Amino acid sequence: MAVVYNLGMDQGADWDLNVVYAQPASITNVSGNGTTVTYTAANSFSAGQIVTVDQVIPYIYNLQEVAIATASASQFTVTNAATGNYVSGGLATAPLDITGYTAKMQMRSYPNSPTSVLTLTTENGGIIITGATGNIQLHATATQTGAINQGPYDYDLEIYQGSSVTRVIQGQMEVSAQVTR
Repeated sequence: MAVVYNLGMDQGADWDLNVVYAQPASITNVSGNGTTVTYTAANSFSAGQIVTVDQVIPYIYNLQEVAIATASASQFTVTNAATGNYVSGGLATAPLDITGYTAKMQMRSYPNSPTSVLTLTTENGGIIITGATGNIQLHATATQTGAINQGPYDYDLEIYQGSSVTRVIQGQMEVSAQVTR
């Protein structure tokens, strides 16, 4: 299921958005012994993958962009000196390698509208994918955004690998009117 992000766009200005396509894992327990931190979470991570951990109480276990030392289907470890008693929470995310994928983002007045007011793709240069890091960079020019009337629109971003389609994000885009010309 796609993540819902409601976004804004300024009419007549360049618009950029960076999205990292990542696999999540909900953390149910954490323990640290002063050299290794073990996170209990159903996951499909692998050793060497870069992971970010957020929303853990205590915060000492929240780590940004660390390498996974070992991984199994039920837990993963990282090298870190953190210790403390786990209280609750936690979400781990690791970017997925999307090398070879293509992407498309469209904006419409309403989801079933026959006309797209903005289409960005890897083919037209509006989307750049950095595969190994899972990074998807979207860019609309000032000319493109200037052609869109102010108001609310629906959008989504999909990635493609062969016949497989994955919706990454979706939501509403509020376009604000350009005043200065």
